[in-house]
Amino acid sequence: MRCASLLAQQHTALRIQLKESCYPAGQISMKVHVEDASCSASITARVHTHTTIAALRHQVFQDYGFHPTVQRWIIGQCLCVDSRTVGSYGIRKDGDTAFLYLLSAKGANLSEQRYKEDKDWVVLQPPPSAIPGSSDSRHKGSATPLAKKGGKELNRKSDVGEITRFLDSMHMSKTLPCRTQSPTIPAAAPPSPVQAGWSCPTCTFINKPTRPGCEMCSTDRPAGYLVPGSYRPDDVELWRIQQEKEGILQYQKAQEQERLQNFQQLCQLEEEALVPNQQEMECRICYLKVEPGKGVLLRECLHSFCRACLRQVVNCSQDPQVSCPFRDDFYACTCHLQDREIRALVSLEEYERFLERRLAVAESRAQNSYHCRTADCLGWCVYEDDVNEFRCPICWALNCLVCKAIHEGMNCKQYQDQLKSQAHNDTAARETNDMLKTLVQLGEAMHCPACRIVVQKKGGCDWIRCPVCKTEICWVTKGPRWGPGGHGDISGGCRCNVNGERCHRLCQNCH
Repeated sequence: MRCASLLAQQHTALRIQLKESCYPAGQISMKVHVEDASCSASITARVHTHTTIAALRHQVFQDYGFHPTVQRWIIGQCLCVDSRTVGSYGIRKDGDTAFLYLLSAKGANLSEQRYKEDKDWVVLQPPPSAIPGSSDSRHKGSATPLAKKGGKELNRKSDVGEITRFLDSMHMSKTLPCRTQSPTIPAAAPPSPVQAGWSCPTCTFINKPTRPGCEMCSTDRPAGYLVPGSYRPDDVELWRIQQEKEGILQYQKAQEQERLQNFQQLCQLEEEALVPNQQEMECRICYLKVEPGKGVLLRECLHSFCRACLRQVVNCSQDPQVSCPFRDDFYACTCHLQDREIRALVSLEEYERFLERRLAVAESRAQNSYHCRTADCLGWCVYEDDVNEFRCPICWALNCLVCKAIHEGMNCKQYQDQLKSQAHNDTAARETNDMLKTLVQLGEAMHCPACRIVVQKKGGCDWIRCPVCKTEICWVTKGPRWGPGGHGDISGGCRCNVNGERCHRLCQNCH
């Protein structure tokens, strides 16, 4: 107790170390994952639980030739220090794992001459003791030097009596004046501070707080990690952060330039009628190789073909819209060629014929279309209900939409009377007259209830107007639409829509 009291009064730094007998006897097999910048491997090391990291470095240097200065040991997500044992990091049984990361000789400031000298020295010298702070029992004794004699450390083991006499002398030096300076016990080094940073979930390496990825394996920093507010990065880290910012700015600038170039290229292609293929491809129609720039890339679907095949597709198309010819066992493209692509693929004569085919298809599909009765004329129109005449824009002939004929200078009654008079001698007139009678019998035409000429409904609702006498007629009832008073007189006529009722069950509205 008196010794402990004197040590406490002197504020002596103490370090408690376990004896070798306190550790489990026998060696254990420790798995070691070795990695460097280019490769990795796994080895097994035979160690004691009381083996220090310094002894482990010496063992690896002796067995595998890796200098201690290039070794970085990581056990249990901690960067190991030389004074601690492997057991203090959790290595206590066979199969426990440690990680050894090897730096480059340049990064560790290791010269070739020093490596050779240390390699020769390690062959002659025994490995350091496995007990932290202790040395070989045959050469070194105390873990803490108590006094110096003749300028050299005492290399013998201090017993309890020597420690007692040393403490007594220290106690007397406090009570009695002394001319000589009493021996002092050097203060032990303060414990190393806990390294700030985040632990890599893959390799357990402790990275600096501001680093976005692991320095060893490039794994991303955990999403929930926050940089401590009191943390101040060092000069090296500030330089790295500045380099990262400059790299991001350069990347953003290069990306913006690439976007601008792509936009300018798209604007240039938009001004061209055809988009050429950028790479060599095989035409899916003729199965020939097409060099870059010799084929056509369709804008709507991005399928590529050779120009000759697309030209034949346009010339053979009977539809007003030319479909993409791409087909395979699972898919048929439904996109169409644009008009500017069609104009650029074919010649002027071929394009005019294509437009004529388009017009013919459009005319046949239009419900209220009428073709000019002039022989070999291409003119046609789409008419409205209240229009009875059509002036052809090609031959300028005036077509009657009621009679479905050209009778300039005559009204419909005069034309139909002429047909009747000429029916006996003129075959064409007789055929036309017979056609009108057939239309009346089939219900596709009717006689005007006022002037008795043959009229037809062109389409739309059931209201028609006689082109000669201008009488408004109900197509369903075959009679006048209004009474004797004219438009709006419901005293006669078909009385359609009176009290909300139709004039006939088949009436579609004769307004």
